[in-house]
Amino acid sequence: MIVTLGAAAERLPSRIGKDERAMHGRHVEFQPSHELLQATMDASTDMIQVFEAIRDEAGGIVDFRWVLNNHTSERKYGEVRGESLLQRNPGVIEEGIFDTFCRVTETGLPEQAERHYVHEQFDGWFFQTVVKLGDGVATTTRDITEWKDSQAEVVRLREEVVKVKLAETEGQLAAIFATAPIGLSVLSLDGRFLRVNDELCRILGRSREAVLHLRVPDVTHPDDLPPSLVAIEEAVSTGRPATLDKRYSRPDGSLVWASSTLSVLPKGDGQPDRLLVVTADLSERRKADEALRRSEALQRVLIAELQHRTSNLLGVVRSIAENTARGSTSLPDFRARFDDRLDALSRVQGLLSRLNEQDRVTFDGLLHAELIAMDGRADAVTLRGPTGVRLRSSTVNTLAMAIHELATNAMKYGALGQGGGRLAISWALQAEGPNGKPWLHIDWRESGVRMPEGAWPTGTGQGRELIERALPYQLGARTTYRLGEDGVHCTIAIPVSTTVGADERGSANGDEVATAA
Repeated sequence: MIVTLGAAAERLPSRIGKDERAMHGRHVEFQPSHELLQATMDASTDMIQVFEAIRDEAGGIVDFRWVLNNHTSERKYGEVRGESLLQRNPGVIEEGIFDTFCRVTETGLPEQAERHYVHEQFDGWFFQTVVKLGDGVATTTRDITEWKDSQAEVVRLREEVVKVKLAETEGQLAAIFATAPIGLSVLSLDGRFLRVNDELCRILGRSREAVLHLRVPDVTHPDDLPPSLVAIEEAVSTGRPATLDKRYSRPDGSLVWASSTLSVLPKGDGQPDRLLVVTADLSERRKADEALRRSEALQRVLIAELQHRTSNLLGVVRSIAENTARGSTSLPDFRARFDDRLDALSRVQGLLSRLNEQDRVTFDGLLHAELIAMDGRADAVTLRGPTGVRLRSSTVNTLAMAIHELATNAMKYGALGQGGGRLAISWALQAEGPNGKPWLHIDWRESGVRMPEGAWPTGTGQGRELIERALPYQLGARTTYRLGEDGVHCTIAIPVSTTVGADERGSANGDEVATAA
């Protein structure tokens, strides 16, 4: 309540002088206004007081003096008119009331505040309004102690209700912890484990008793600890859930990826109390993601290889068509011979498609299928080596592409494409290394090839890149590739399968094929 004192207050003396006769004169002059003002003030149940500023020689306010009190104020203070505020109530300095009086007096801006005043003879809550009046202030002060006590009781009762509800929640939380198929834990705000379920113990690779003696840093990979602490701080400061993927360290030194979501569990007053953490094991998902990445990378490689192989196959088909056309006597003759060679080319692809079958592809079978598909010039090719050498499944695809590249180049530019050219292919098995594991040594040698300037492709080429770089990298092979004066000379040495097939036992004893293709 703010009392507007009006014109009557403006005629109040701004100061109680020391001259009694002057005071008496003023009292007589303003007696009607004073009585009206006093009656107005006394009608209020709030404390209404008027203070006059006391200034030093420099004009600064050093104290205030009581000028008027209403009946409510007098019942608490007694008769205080003319007394010093600071002498009677020094607690106004500590509570900031004196500074408020000074600001309002100097600025003219009213202020209101709720105060708990525990000084001198008082111990209670007050709501005070301060306005400027002359060279001082007028205050209206309402005792709100009973209201504050009732509010405190409301808060207490509310907290009791929250405790009851919290007890119910704890029971529900215990049931959830016992049956949840996902990791659950309750943390203190400093990261200590207060409660954990069986699934989280499985993820961490520790017993319940062991986990309850640990904190988040004790089970977190060092590289993932900073973001974990940031997530805890973010959840506590904002009240919103925070999620991160991280690695947990197990006692055996292994790591497990998991996704953790942190949510704040508040106290009855709404302040953060604990953290509920939901942890999902990401091991299988990470494995699936990694497998998918490898699959995608392999798919990109295979697509690139398929595009290149398709281009080569089209070139071979074109060469077969041209050579068949030159040697054919009629269209039906061309068609029959062309179909035979396309079938041979298809058989090579059939061999390669058996990579996942139990039976292994043999080197001589792969070589025959590829050479037959190229052209079938038996008089130009000599083969010498053991039969039935079984190739590793991981080897067949890349080795077949290498043989295909050599045969393609021989068809386009070398021994299989020129009338006087010759191609000699020999291979042998040799035991190498301390364990005597078998290696296949292949020697591809062309001769009688005319090498005019510009007839052969420049640069390394896809085939040479495959032989000199891909075979050593993918298969651990040793290779050489030389473009000589009369054709290509290439050597390849690769490890082969240690198992022996029915048709391979003779090869191990030295049986060989030494024929023209």
